[in-house]
Amino acid sequence: MKYKDNLLQKIYIKAIFPNMIAILGGTINVFVDGILIGQKMGDVGIAAVNQSLAVYLILCTIGSLFAAGASAESAYALGQRDERKAKEYFGIAVETAFVISVVFCFVGILASPMLAGILGSETTKDFIETYIRITFVGGVFKVMLYIPYYYMRLVGKMKQAAYAMTLMTIINIVLDYIFLFPLDMGIAGAAWASVIATMVVCGMCFYILCGKDSIFKICLIKLNINRLKDIFVSGSPMAANNLFSTIRILALNFIMNLAGGSSLVTIFAITNNLNEFSICVQNGIPQTGSALLGVYHGENDNRALKKLLVLQLKSGIVISAVVAGFIALFSEKVGILFGSHLDVKTAVLCWAVSLLFATCNNIMNYYYYSIKQAAMANIITILRVFAVTCVVAWCMKDMGDYIWLFYPVSEVLTFVIWAVYGTWYAKKWNKGNLLFMEKEEGANLNLTVSCNVEEICNVSAGINDFGEEHGLDMQQTMTLSLAVEELLMITAEKTLQQSGTMDLRVLKTKDGAILRIRSEGKAFNPLEHAEDNLEYMGVGMIMKMARRTLYQSTLGLNTLIVEI
Repeated sequence: MKYKDNLLQKIYIKAIFPNMIAILGGTINVFVDGILIGQKMGDVGIAAVNQSLAVYLILCTIGSLFAAGASAESAYALGQRDERKAKEYFGIAVETAFVISVVFCFVGILASPMLAGILGSETTKDFIETYIRITFVGGVFKVMLYIPYYYMRLVGKMKQAAYAMTLMTIINIVLDYIFLFPLDMGIAGAAWASVIATMVVCGMCFYILCGKDSIFKICLIKLNINRLKDIFVSGSPMAANNLFSTIRILALNFIMNLAGGSSLVTIFAITNNLNEFSICVQNGIPQTGSALLGVYHGENDNRALKKLLVLQLKSGIVISAVVAGFIALFSEKVGILFGSHLDVKTAVLCWAVSLLFATCNNIMNYYYYSIKQAAMANIITILRVFAVTCVVAWCMKDMGDYIWLFYPVSEVLTFVIWAVYGTWYAKKWNKGNLLFMEKEEGANLNLTVSCNVEEICNVSAGINDFGEEHGLDMQQTMTLSLAVEELLMITAEKTLQQSGTMDLRVLKTKDGAILRIRSEGKAFNPLEHAEDNLEYMGVGMIMKMARRTLYQSTLGLNTLIVEI
């Protein structure tokens, strides 16, 4: 019997494309707005939407701060077997994000004329004012949508998230067309289309997340300042990504206007729309593994963390290369898609080359975010999203069409800078490696076990050797062996219907051991039946002998935990 990481690899691969589709549903609104507005209103419309993107990203900043921070803390808490704390983080995020977004959007509506003057030019400011005022009207839903979206990954409902976000895309596209063309509502129509689509799907996602069997429910939670602080710290990398993306757009619009006037601003708007579209790759691949990483980090399972990071890098390189190649192939046609007749080929090719490096940088960014290394994640974010990008673009502003080389050059420089800093940091603080993984708590055993009675019995017998080798006393070893045999048998029969495999992990702690059995299959908690069903008499004995027993349904998987 070997540990082949079958389950970890399987659930990650199954989740990649649903997660990418879900993110695409969230970002394609801006992409579609750019195309349809460009077809209807021309270059001035494209520029106005791009300049309005700063407001959209500020709303994303608020939403991602609470959603990313709370879900990361909840994932870690579940890995630490603390379900109460996980639910508390969720409740605090919902309450606080709602209050702050209501206040922010109300102020934003009042300040729309002033913001339009700051963001736009004489030709675009009226369009921007209309667009951002309507965006603020529905801004609360944009902020709140982040919370169920992040938590649906944690509870293993990525397919449902993908369906919901795809529905948002369909609603947005249909309403975009109706409002812009038959009803001729102009840029206001595009804004209303996005708002209505977001409202519908926000309600749907909360309904899916907080269903009958979910551990996460919307209810009043007493505000805990320490919990709120944890959320802010853990969510800061994702919030910083959106915040500095806002600043970058403003800075690059200024640089492009200085370097080549309105034509370069329009070309940048087109490549920026491509960049928003590609978020489904850049962020979709690392986001797929973020909840997994958080839970496994909470379980102190470094073997799984390393395996998952390698999976992400491999899939990220392949998928981003395919997408970049496809876009590069049609680089001459991209401008026409947006209703522009400017030559965008060089800009699009440079952007396409940068996509592979951007994806790898983002994978490491999300990795550090997930293992609670927020400082390192923030460094990568600020470097690639704003600091290096804007400095390189400024240095290239007099290079004509070659200014677009700032896309790949800034991504490569970002990688080099954070890798060098990370190596120095690891050596200085004796982290031992670039990944900053802490040493596992104790000796551990990892096995993949099939639904076979003979194999399960052999594993149970082998547990005795593990206990003797690592200093467990007779009572602990007997409890562990019994728990392994009984719970594997029940999982094989009730959850997997005697088909498939189960992942088993035993971790030696200072004063005992922790057993974890994880499997796919239907949700089933044998601990609930221990007292009222003779079939589960063995489970009842385990519950009395162990310090603690726990069942979790997270990541779309069944997890049984026994603390001995």
